[in-house]
Amino acid sequence: MYAPMSARKTGTRPPRPTRPRRAPQVALIGVMVAAVAAAAAGGEVAWLCVALSLACTAALRQRLVTLERERNALRRDALSDPVTGAANRRSLMSRAEYEIARHRRADQSFALVMLDLDGFKALNDRFGHAAGDDLLRDVAGALRRAMRAQDTVARFGGDEFCVLAPETDEQGTARLAAKVRRAVTDVSVGVGTVAGSVGVALFPVDGTTASALMHAADERLLEAKRSRPEGAGRAQRQAA
Repeated sequence: MYAPMSARKTGTRPPRPTRPRRAPQVALIGVMVAAVAAAAAGGEVAWLCVALSLACTAALRQRLVTLERERNALRRDALSDPVTGAANRRSLMSRAEYEIARHRRADQSFALVMLDLDGFKALNDRFGHAAGDDLLRDVAGALRRAMRAQDTVARFGGDEFCVLAPETDEQGTARLAAKVRRAVTDVSVGVGTVAGSVGVALFPVDGTTASALMHAADERLLEAKRSRPEGAGRAQRQAA
């Protein structure tokens, strides 16, 4: 049998593993058993033990509630973008895989829109990252207000956003893209406005996996940016 090198050299046994700490439930059961035993004997000690067991029960319940809240917060943070509060890339990919399976079973289509803000780097360079973060939050909020409850708004990274729109057909993609552009231009930046380029992919026509759909939407986004006149749609911001 294998033993650590130090144990083979000195002839000593490897350290024994430490025993796990007892769960609070075990201690609570002990208190309640003592309370029942004291109650059978009668007297003030019995009531004291009963009161103690009730207090332990309440404390344990409160601790479990706190742990559940902390776990939910960690789960929420793992799936959301810390700057905008929108879904993050991991959450978007997971949602896309789910919708692929669901729409394949129902023989339906859904759309994925990718949005890239124009002039975001220049804004960051001129006014700082705090101003850039404010703009990203405003764009995410505008997209959430414009989309349906079943749509997923995600920050894909940097100044790129995605909208996953279930149960959207080919005719609906044009309306969806226009809605995304309109939501972005409603965001005010100083005395100017924000604009962005949009690329749309449709399941299953443009891909049957999340990666393929992202790639198709990104390719159309690049085509849209190349086809725009030089300087058109740039985000503008002036100091107050």
